[in-house]
Amino acid sequence: MIMLRIRRDNQAEAQVNTLQNAHGTVMVLVWMVFASTAILFARHGGTIRFGSKEELLGEKNWFQIHRLIDCLTTVATLLGFLLILVETQGTWITSDEGLTFVHSVLGGMIVCCALLQSWMALFRCHPESSLRYIYNWLHRMTGTLAFFLSLPTIFIMVTIFNENRTGVIVILSL
Repeated sequence: MIMLRIRRDNQAEAQVNTLQNAHGTVMVLVWMVFASTAILFARHGGTIRFGSKEELLGEKNWFQIHRLIDCLTTVATLLGFLLILVETQGTWITSDEGLTFVHSVLGGMIVCCALLQSWMALFRCHPESSLRYIYNWLHRMTGTLAFFLSLPTIFIMVTIFNENRTGVIVILSL
C-alpha cells in the first residue's frame, strides 16, 4: 500500500507501508482461513479417511490435519506480530490513538492465546486420562476466545483505513 502524505508545501510524499500491509494480509489469512479451518476439522473431521485409512502416522486423520493447521496458525500469527513490530521499530501504540490502540491490545491478547494454545497442546494429557476433560475445555475456550477476538480486531482496522479502501478490500477478499 502506498499512502500519500501532503506536506505543507502541497507536495505529495510517498510512504510505503509494505510491512503493515503484509501484517494485515497475514493476519486476515491466518484468522479467517487457517483458524476457522482448524476449528472445522476439530469439530466435524472425525470421519475423514485417506483411502481406507483412518490414521496418519499413528494419529487420527482429523487430528493430524487440525494439528498442522493450528501450528501454521500460531507460526503465522507470530510472523504477523513480528512484521508490525519491525514496521513500528518495536514501539507500541499509545492509548491516545483510539481504535488503533484497541486493535493493538486485542492483537496482543490474540498472540497470547495462540501461544497458550500451542503450549497446552505440547503438554496435553493422554486421551484416556481422567483429567482430559480439563484440557479439552481449556483448549476449546482459549481457541474460541482467540478466534472471536480476531473478528473485531480485523474489522476495527477496516473502519480506520479510509486512505486505501481498495487495498483493504483486496486483503479481505483473499
